[in-house]
Parts: sequence; structure tokens; C-alpha cells
Amino acid sequence: MANLHDTLELGRAAEELLAPDSVLTEALKELQERYTNDWKNSKVNEVEQREKAYMAIIAIEDLKTQLQTYTDRAMYAQRQMQRG
Repeated sequence: MANLHDTLELGRAAEELLAPDSVLTEALKELQERYTNDWKNSKVNEVEQREKAYMAIIAIEDLKTQLQTYTDRAMYAQRQMQRG
């Protein structure tokens, strides 16, 4: 298990990645738009293509959620450190 300092560093790194102007945020936004368009524009018989696009969208959301979890844990760790 990570110590409080490691948790803080991980959270800070995740926060940088999630910043609105970060290259990762921009890349994820573009990918999500592409996969959403692929999903919406798929034909009725293109089930596999639609499923792949849907799973890619879910994976992007999972990544964002995991990074947000790191920032949340860092905030908690910061409070723990301030308490002593």
C-alpha cells in the first residue's frame, strides 16, 4: 500500500493529466467523439463495430474515473497529513 506522500504525488500527477488544457484531456476528448460518431453512425447490421466503439467509450470513462480517484485519494491524504 502506498504511503501518504506517494498518494499525494500520484494525485498531483493525475490532476495534471486531467487539466482541461492537457494533451491527454484533448486526446481523450477527440477519441470519445470519434468512437461516439462511429457508434451512432453504424448501420443496423454492424453490431461488432458498434460494440467495439461502445467498449472504447467505456474504457475512456474508466480511465477518467481512475485518475479522478487518484486525485480524491490525494486530497484525503493531504487532510491526513495536516492532522498530523
